[in-house]
Amino acid sequence: MTLADIELPITDAYGKSIALVFSTALAARLAELHSQYGSDLAVPMPRTLTDGRLMLCGDILTMVEPGGFLHEMWSHADAAVLLPNVEVMAWDEAMAMLPPDTQPS
Repeated sequence: MTLADIELPITDAYGKSIALVFSTALAARLAELHSQYGSDLAVPMPRTLTDGRLMLCGDILTMVEPGGFLHEMWSHADAAVLLPNVEVMAWDEAMAMLPPDTQPS
């Protein structure tokens, strides 16, 4: 499933049950959009997965609706590029793809 398959708005509970997974190139574009149109009150901080892609918790989608902290950024994104290139997966599945903890024990 991709972000194109998600109907907005979503509930916070549903958002917390999914992960948004995307390429580093798309992450760079989203960072550009955030620097131009984003809010300091909501700064997306994607985590790198073991396969090199990045992920965000799906609850970030609750902030893209009108009045949300990321609405302005979202409204300037190219939906034709963004939506089909963001994979939506179960949160637990994405968490299993995080690199192992590298902190000393």
